[in-house]
Parts: sequence; structure tokens; C-alpha cells
Amino acid sequence: MADALLHLQTPDERPWRFLLPVLALAFVVRAAIALGGDFVLHPDEVMQYLEPAHRLVFGNGVTYWEFFYGARAWLVPGVVAGVLKVFDFVGLGEPFWYVGGVKLMFCAISLLIPVGMYFFARRHFGEISARVALVAGAFWYELVGFAHKPMTEFVAAALLMVLLALCVRPSVDRVGTVWLMALVAVLIAAVRVQYAPFALLLLGVFFLRTEKKVHLALAAVAFLLAVGVFDAITWDGGLFYSYITNIRFNFLVDEGRAGETPGYQFLWWLLLASVGLGALCVVMALRDLRRYGFLLAMVGLVLLIHSVQAHKEYRFVFAVVPLWLLVGADVVARVRGNARVWGLAGVLFAAVSIGGILNTLPAQDQVYRAFSKETGKVGFIRGQDPIFAAYRYLAHAPGVQGVWQVDRPYYNLPGYYYLHREIPFYDAYSGRVINKDMETISASVSHIVSGDINLTIPGYTVKKKFGDVQIWRRDENEVPVRQWEVYNPIVVGGLEQIMKRINPHAPEPPDNMGIRFTTESR
Repeated sequence: MADALLHLQTPDERPWRFLLPVLALAFVVRAAIALGGDFVLHPDEVMQYLEPAHRLVFGNGVTYWEFFYGARAWLVPGVVAGVLKVFDFVGLGEPFWYVGGVKLMFCAISLLIPVGMYFFARRHFGEISARVALVAGAFWYELVGFAHKPMTEFVAAALLMVLLALCVRPSVDRVGTVWLMALVAVLIAAVRVQYAPFALLLLGVFFLRTEKKVHLALAAVAFLLAVGVFDAITWDGGLFYSYITNIRFNFLVDEGRAGETPGYQFLWWLLLASVGLGALCVVMALRDLRRYGFLLAMVGLVLLIHSVQAHKEYRFVFAVVPLWLLVGADVVARVRGNARVWGLAGVLFAAVSIGGILNTLPAQDQVYRAFSKETGKVGFIRGQDPIFAAYRYLAHAPGVQGVWQVDRPYYNLPGYYYLHREIPFYDAYSGRVINKDMETISASVSHIVSGDINLTIPGYTVKKKFGDVQIWRRDENEVPVRQWEVYNPIVVGGLEQIMKRINPHAPEPPDNMGIRFTTESR
């Protein structure tokens, strides 16, 4: 039954000799975008992955509510922390080195998407379709532009493509393959809980194909238990502590978000992001459900599961992108005798991908803006948020003893991950601790950052400008500023009542975001 579902075939030739060159070029393109500047799809990438990793390795960092209440797993930030530790160990523990290093690591992980697409299509459709799928997965602008992001959706989508490829392997009865299948499936669920149904579906397909069903079940249970134990140890709680806390929180919050977005919202975003190409591929695939039914079912499952929730962001359904590209690759490959069709498909693909990476597609900004005040400013190449360049400068500028960002909250800032100094760091809200008078301000921070170009600050002079972001330096900068006891401000966002409903014994957030001055600074 599984073989009929996948209509498996055995290729007559070895894997394409240009497989590695295409992947190498794909990595170069991804690295160029990653190292060419900084932008944020959503502040979670700093808040929930990069900043916690920096705090774990270097000791200073903002603690957001998920990590204060134990509502986020340490898997992804733990991997980032491991990379930071390696850079620090070899003497390169500075943002100039580790920011790019972490980006390149995720770029490498993202290559699992075109690899998985190629090997799945090779067995599911045939070699020609696989080659087209490889190129599509290597150079589609969204897969390139977001490759370096540490978001769980992107990591889980890469693992999902690996799982697809493992499902169609000819040697499904090897013990190593069985355990690898179980490991990848569990990792998908552990990294992104919302993708667990897809992992379970593919695990079930593999279960039908293999004769080592007991091995597969035991391996899946063992890896799942390992994830639960890891979560219990990192949070000093029960099995799957952070997962249970996060799920309960989202159920409670979603009640108040009813009606926030329509059920078809993801369809609209996908239509805009692909300029209709994704919808065209799906419509053409509907004409041959026997051939494309499995992939269409995957697409439908992703959209259905995420559409029933009130809060929606485009990144949630990122796994749909490589799935519709797989369908499109085979649709194009099947008319390979028609040079005009191939030429038109190539021109459209290149035009949309180039337009997308330059942020020039019609209504493209609506896709990433979503309905959240936290959504960042996406500019793959052009129009990037200058705040990152400002904090890169502050990380190595002389005389930086304390920083106050007067017009942004912590969650819309690069954080200690980019600042990388064990110094007081205030945002628009914690700044009330020092915003008493100019004498107090001057005694507390050496540098002030703001996007208000009309702002004037007595005793401070504009030192550097990055777009509309200006950095003021204190005129009398030799005088030391007041130091903190711990460089770990805590941001819980007024969620105390919700967390108390989840756990009556949840800790109380500290006053003034946990900012305490040293005895010498008082």
C-alpha cells in the first residue's frame, strides 16, 4: 500500500554528477545573503534562540518570558550555544566572528531542503524531475533568503525534507536507516511541535514499508523519551516540561485572539509570496491526484493544522514552500520535450526569485508583516534595519560603558548577542529606572541610541549615524557609569496572570525587570 502511495521507482543511473556543484553554489548564494547584512523576519530569532544562547555561554543576555517561565525547549538555542562556545574556545568569541559563524551553520542545515527534495523526487517522480527539484530548492528566493535564520519552522522544514527522502529509500530494512528515520521524525516534533503530525504521517508510511517495525517503534520511543528527559533536566521539571507549558499557554492566549485572522490567510500569503506560481502548480497537480496526491495531502495537512489557530504568521507554514516546489518541478519535467515551456518556466522562476530577494514583488511586505507588532523589517538585500549596524558598531567602539535605546523595547533590539559587552543595557521601558534627570542619565549610560533624528540630548553628542538610527556619546565619557549586579534584564510582558493559571507556583517577575545596581554604584 505504501509503495502504491509513493509509486516508487528505481533510477537506472547514479545520482546526478552536478549534485554537489549545485549544492556548493546554493551555499555560496545563501552565505552571500547571510553575511551581506542583518534583518529580522520575527524578533523570536533573537529573543528565543540567539539571546538565550549568548546568555548561556557568556553570562549576559536578556531573559524573555519563555525562558523565565520555562516555556521554550533548549534544543535550538542549545545548538547555537555550542557554536558560540567553540568560537569562544578558539579565541573568536566576538560578534564579528560568531554572528557570521552561526549564520553559516544554519545555511548548511538549510541545504538539507534541496538534498531531500532531490532524493525524494528521484524515487517518487524520476531523475529529470529530481534535477529540476534540486535547482528549485537550491535557488528559490525564500529558501535562500531565510536559510540563515535560527527559526524552528525553517529547521523543522529541512528535517522534514530529509524524512521525505528516507521514506522512499530502497533499503528500508537496514537497522541504521530505521533508527535514523526515528531520530529525524522525533527531532522534527521536538524542534517544532506543530510539525509533529507530519513527522508522524511519514513515520507511519515508513512503518508500512519496513519489516523492522519493532525496531522502528522502539527507536522512536527511545528518542522521544530522550527529548523528554533532556527537557526535564534543562528546566528542572517533569518530562516535556517546556512543551506542556508552551502548549497550555498557547491554548489560553488563542482564546483571546479569536477572529484575529481569517481561515484563508495562509493561502493568501502563499499566493502573494509566490506571485501565484504555487497556486498554479497545485491546480495543475489536481489533474493527476494519483501522481501528486501524497504531496498535496501534505500541503493540505500543513495548512489545515495551522489555519484553525487564530494567530497566524507566514513562517508557520514554511514547509509548504518546498512541497509545492516539488510538485512544480515534476510538472515542468513532464513537458521536457517542449523547449518553450522549459524556457518560460525558467524565466518565471528566475524573475520571481530575483524580485523576491530584492523585495520588489507586488505586496510582498504584507506577507512578512502579519498581524504582530513584533514583526521585524525584512530586507534580504535592500532596506535592512540599520539598528543591527548600530549595535555592531557599539560592540567594538571605544568607551562604551552603558547603552540606552530610548525608543525601542528589548524584543525589537539585537540584544547582548550583538552588543556583547558586560555593561548596563536599557531599553525604552527599563530606561525609566534612569530617566529621572540628566545627572542620573549621565551617571548611568555613556551612549544613547534612537531613531528620532530630531532628538537633542544635553551633555551628549551624535557620534555615529546608521540610516535614521543615531548614536550619542556622553561628552564627559571618562567618568564611570553605574554598574549592575547581574547583566540579565528580565522581560515577561505582563503575562503573570496567564502563567499563574498554568502553574500556580510560577515565579514572580522581579521589580524593574531585575535591574539591580551594585553597592558601589548606589
